[in-house]
Amino acid sequence: MKRFLSIFLKTVISVIFIFLVIRKVDISAMATILKHVNIYSLLWVLFLNYTITFFMALRWYYILYEFREKLSFLNVWKLSLVGLFFNVLLPTGAGGDAVKILYITKGENEKLKLGTSVIFDRFIGSSTIVLMAIISLLTYQRNLPEKLKITLVFLLILVLFIWLLILSDKLAVFTGKIFPGKIRQKLKIFYTHLRNYGINGKILTGSIFTSIFVQLLSIYVQYLCSILVSQSSFSPVPFHLFFVFIPMIWLSSMIPSLGGLGIREYGYLFFFHSYLGKDAAVALSIINLLLIFSQAFLGGLIFLFFRPSRQ
Repeated sequence: MKRFLSIFLKTVISVIFIFLVIRKVDISAMATILKHVNIYSLLWVLFLNYTITFFMALRWYYILYEFREKLSFLNVWKLSLVGLFFNVLLPTGAGGDAVKILYITKGENEKLKLGTSVIFDRFIGSSTIVLMAIISLLTYQRNLPEKLKITLVFLLILVLFIWLLILSDKLAVFTGKIFPGKIRQKLKIFYTHLRNYGINGKILTGSIFTSIFVQLLSIYVQYLCSILVSQSSFSPVPFHLFFVFIPMIWLSSMIPSLGGLGIREYGYLFFFHSYLGKDAAVALSIINLLLIFSQAFLGGLIFLFFRPSRQ
């Protein structure tokens, strides 16, 4: 019953935001913009979008360096794509992570350590997104809402606090005292694995630099998409603003909904309408949705045919 209620509420939230988007745009004008998108440029964007998945898998592969004798990079890349497929299929943005944990720990002894690698990989990605947004915010503050600035600063404080927990045993022990004894013992084991990943120089260096490259390439793809809908050889949106707007849209999609559907599209409308116009801003969100589904489609194909030997 609780599960049904959760899915129902997420569906309602997505439907509400989709309705808010639809009522603000001219559907025929938006369709015209999409109709005139250059197909060859779109194919290039799709290719770059698939390239991103390669480096996402590479970031996770760096974290899994202790298990490389058992896990090839090809299998890690396949699992990454399967995770993207379930991010779309399941009514939650973290569904793909759960499936990756399920697959990578199946038949293994160090289940918690392997599962923690997925969480640490997600945290590295979130950390670099917030860091890049803050750097862009410091270099370009004009016309940005105060609420947006406050939100980014709050996220930075949260990320830094988690890093302090990972790097400081004393702070972790002090913070752990707020939890009941039984939960504290389980968290201690999880924290140990998380800390082992966080203080390992090879893991940290490789995963962070790869993550930065992933975010740069992802934002560049978004910039190219804005050119597609602007019907010109350049984007009317300053490039550095993508480092503020896109991370906020990504983070907002974590709000309970059907995988961010509706909320993500409303985010594009909210942030880009003053530069692209409402119709083009929503057209940009539609192209972004196409990119998400294209990754999920490849992940779905792999899921149908990918069968680990231990499954």
